[in-house]
Amino acid sequence: MKAVLNHITDRQTRFAEHHVFDGLQQDGPLEQVLAFAPRLAFWVMSFQDVLRLNAQRMQDPELAMLMLRHRQEERGHDHWFFEDAAQLMGRPFKLTEPWGRTHEAIRDASYAILAEVMRPMDDRLRIVLVLTLESTSHAFFSRTANLPQTLSHGKRLKYFSNHHMEAEEQHEVFEEQMEAMLLGMELSPELRAEAIALVDRIYAAFHSMFDGLQAEQPQAAVQPELHKRPAVTAKRALAAAATR
Repeated sequence: MKAVLNHITDRQTRFAEHHVFDGLQQDGPLEQVLAFAPRLAFWVMSFQDVLRLNAQRMQDPELAMLMLRHRQEERGHDHWFFEDAAQLMGRPFKLTEPWGRTHEAIRDASYAILAEVMRPMDDRLRIVLVLTLESTSHAFFSRTANLPQTLSHGKRLKYFSNHHMEAEEQHEVFEEQMEAMLLGMELSPELRAEAIALVDRIYAAFHSMFDGLQAEQPQAAVQPELHKRPAVTAKRALAAAATR
C-alpha cells in the first residue's frame, strides 16, 4: 500500500504544476486573479455527493464510519464557495450557470469522478479515492491560501482563502488515520495495480477540469470581439462555398 500512497504524492506534485496555479501568482485585483473560480461550481456541488455515495457503498462498518466522519467535516464548505462566487462576480450566482458551455469541462470531469464511485469497488480502493481527492484539495487550497484575503470592495473570502486551508488542515488527523489503516493492509499485485490506475483516472479528470478553466473565457470577455465580426448570411456562405 505504501507504493499507492507514494503514487498519490507524485501525482499531487505533478498536478501542482498545472498552468492554472501559475495564474494565481499574477498581480492584479483578486476578482481578476480568481475570475475562473465560479466555474468550479458543478464540482463543488458534486463533491458532496461523491463523499455521500462513497460512504454508503463501504462494506466494512469501521471504514464506513470513517468515511461518514470525513463527510461531516466537509459539510458547509459549498456554502463558503457560493458566498465567494457571488463576491467575485459582483452578483448572486445563478443556479442555471453550471449548465452553461463554459462549465462543460468541469461537468465532464465531475461525471467521470462520480462514475468511479458508482462502480463496484473494494473498500480499500474507496479510501484511496478519498485520499486522492484530498491530495488535489491540498494542491489547490495551499495556493489560494497565499492570495490576499480581501477583495477590492473590502469583502473577505472564505472558500478561496486561508480560512478554508485551516479547515483542510484539521483533516490531517483523519487522513493520517486512514493512511495508517491502509499501511496495515496487504494488497495483492492486482489490487495494487487497480489502486494506482484509480489514482491516475482521478487525476486525469482533474487535469481535464483545470484545462477547461482556462480554455474558455467568460462570455463578457469575448463578447466585444464577436460584435466586431461581420454577420455571416446564408447568401455569403453559399458564395464562399462556390469558390472552394
